[in-house]
Amino acid sequence: MARDSRPVRVCVLTSVHPPLDTRVFHRQAKSMAAAGFDVLLVAAGAPNHPVDGVRFAGLPQTGRRLFRPLRWPVVVYRAIRARADVYHFHDPELLPFGLLLRLVTRKAVVYDSHEYLREDILGKHWIPARLRKPVAFLADRVEKWTARRLSAVVTVTEEMQSRFLPYQRRTITVKNLPPLPDLPEPLPERRPIVAYAGLINVERGLDILYETARLVRARVPVAEFHILGTVEWDGLPAADKARRPADWEAMGVRFLGTRPQPEVAAFLAGASVGWLPRSPHVANNLLAWPNKLVEYMVVSLPIVASDLPLQARVVEEARCGRVVEALSPRAHADAICELLQHPEVAAGLGENGRREAMARYTWEGEAQKLKALYLELAGRA
Repeated sequence: MARDSRPVRVCVLTSVHPPLDTRVFHRQAKSMAAAGFDVLLVAAGAPNHPVDGVRFAGLPQTGRRLFRPLRWPVVVYRAIRARADVYHFHDPELLPFGLLLRLVTRKAVVYDSHEYLREDILGKHWIPARLRKPVAFLADRVEKWTARRLSAVVTVTEEMQSRFLPYQRRTITVKNLPPLPDLPEPLPERRPIVAYAGLINVERGLDILYETARLVRARVPVAEFHILGTVEWDGLPAADKARRPADWEAMGVRFLGTRPQPEVAAFLAGASVGWLPRSPHVANNLLAWPNKLVEYMVVSLPIVASDLPLQARVVEEARCGRVVEALSPRAHADAICELLQHPEVAAGLGENGRREAMARYTWEGEAQKLKALYLELAGRA
């Protein structure tokens, strides 16, 4: 930043994500503040004080999805007041406002596309089924048309990058990888826990959770399944929805809710297996980068994962776990029991995963790509 003594001002915008979101705050904003940028993050529910060098500005807490548009004019107002050198927004619903910012401020505007929008819309339960295809088609066209007129696009996979390159030549991939974990010393003793971190729903294994846990408990009675994250019950069969908390607990399933991101690595380090069930019938699962997989790898957790192409390739190349039939509770249970009953095998797989993750899959390298993009856009490269 030699040509200008002041830091590059970056304004990060989200109308959907919480202020301390993993990618938006813990990965990107925090690391860019540490790299010397002046970062302001605009989000609903934002704290009224800086956190880890990142300043915040709030948005209305509207609650229901129906009222979220009330945030949009406030996003624009906050962004213009920020007088940033680079604006970086994270939500497809902000695409028109990103274009507006580009026209009004004449500054660099970056779109962060970290979900496959078309495929994601096709899986939205709250959109009437007959409308999903036309809405997905229209959203895809608007996304690409707008991307062409912005300054840059940031994606999470090379395949997603290839979709945007015909429309926006300045498209880079910044994978949603975890930073090198700050693990406690000494490490917690591993317990017979199958850990799942992140949002869980029918597309991410909730529909096979009960039966998988039942089969595992029949062979390893002390085993538990700890679900660390939000649970979405929509779409679950009525029989599973009707289960009482005591029914889940009898199978060793513990729904622990969300935890602050810094605590997640220590939690995972005390488990014995990292579980990554995914449905192959959801296109976004087939295409999206499996960042939770790497979170398991960096803490030496052996992994049991559904046989989706991208995550299967990572597991098999790293030799860090077992890949099983996606929708089969028995296949998942057999692999989990193998790792619980043979800790020496599990330890070897976990070590392989950590070694591969440290070499290829940590946030530190990805942060350098984002830093270079910001400097280029601000004319400081």
